[in-house]
Amino acid sequence: MRIHTKDFRVREGDEVHLEKWPTKVDPVYKSKDQYKSLLEEHVAKLSAMQRLHHASDRHAILLIFQATDAAGKDGAHPARDVRR
Repeated sequence: MRIHTKDFRVREGDEVHLEKWPTKVDPVYKSKDQYKSLLEEHVAKLSAMQRLHHASDRHAILLIFQATDAAGKDGAHPARDVRR
């Protein structure tokens, strides 16, 4: 699976018009088992990147989740700033 991040990246100073962004994309998995496997893999990668960015203390990541109610968005918790 390959997601083209440039389709979702917003640079400083760019104007964002969310109404122009698609709200539905084709599934990238063929079964629930494949979905669970992909999810675990991507959560691990995202977690590793978050630790690296937090350690560098130079970058920030903003993730916007769009989904229907009961889609699991509540399970995404923000990283805590341990310096405070």
